[in-house]
Amino acid sequence: MFTIYKSDMNGQLAQTNAIEHNSLINMVNPTTDEIQFMAKTLELPTDFFSNLLDKDERPRIERHANGLLMILNVPVKVEGAEDLKQAPYHTVPMGIIHAQDHLVIVSREELNVVKEVIEGQYGDFQSYMKTRISLLLFKAVSESYEDYLALVNHQVCDLQKKLRVSYRNTELFGLINLNKSLVFFSTALSAMAILYKRIADGDTFKIHEDERKRLQSILVDLEQSAEVIEMRRESLSNLMDAYATIIHNNLNSVLKMLTTLAIVMIIPTMIGSIFSMNVALPGEENPISTVVVGVGMVVISVVLLIVFYKKKYLRM
Repeated sequence: MFTIYKSDMNGQLAQTNAIEHNSLINMVNPTTDEIQFMAKTLELPTDFFSNLLDKDERPRIERHANGLLMILNVPVKVEGAEDLKQAPYHTVPMGIIHAQDHLVIVSREELNVVKEVIEGQYGDFQSYMKTRISLLLFKAVSESYEDYLALVNHQVCDLQKKLRVSYRNTELFGLINLNKSLVFFSTALSAMAILYKRIADGDTFKIHEDERKRLQSILVDLEQSAEVIEMRRESLSNLMDAYATIIHNNLNSVLKMLTTLAIVMIIPTMIGSIFSMNVALPGEENPISTVVVGVGMVVISVVLLIVFYKKKYLRM
């Protein structure tokens, strides 16, 4: 599916039914026929479009005689991963193609960053402003990483509260899957930082001084996000190690308590078993013997509980 936009005489962006001069084209999960049509119309190789359907495509720049392809990685939420049984966030490739008279945005799924830029949430533009639109997309992607990092931090805090009283591995696996998402983010940001530096140096296409400053600002934000993600990854790794030890200690405490209670109960059980056998025992004909045996069992149990409590094997 693809949508074509063109600025009208008043500078307003509007959808059109045909590709006109200086059009903005947004392609979402295009079919083979759509790729062939667009490649033929814009005189570009089909790889410019088909490669972006690969979820593992990394940020890079590719040149062609009739155009330039820039690939970014955009963070997205994984549907159905609210229970954290898998990585809740990952990245998908987004291509920005500078054709001779058009700008094409290609992605394997619908992206909010593209929608927000087209709606003008990051600044005004005309459909012929290929460089400005690209910079607005860069800014939108950079801010999306900051938003997703805030979500990760919030989920980590929630898991920390649960882990303090948990004996299970569920929350620990949740941290592991969040760490996987941070690995996706870190890998993408490192590659995108290199791509942005190449563009800022003017090696890719001509860029004005004002736009260069804007790009430098975006690059700083990107590098800061990368540093925060690395710090969060290290913190998460230490946190997982610490809570794995805590869970192990919690389990040991439970086993210690159960073992202590078993010892406390086994001695009265043995005494009761002995006096319940069908064999002659001293004093069994005396009615007071039952009371003596019962009191002895209670006293032994209480003494054992006191001893184990003082030895810190039991906790109230």
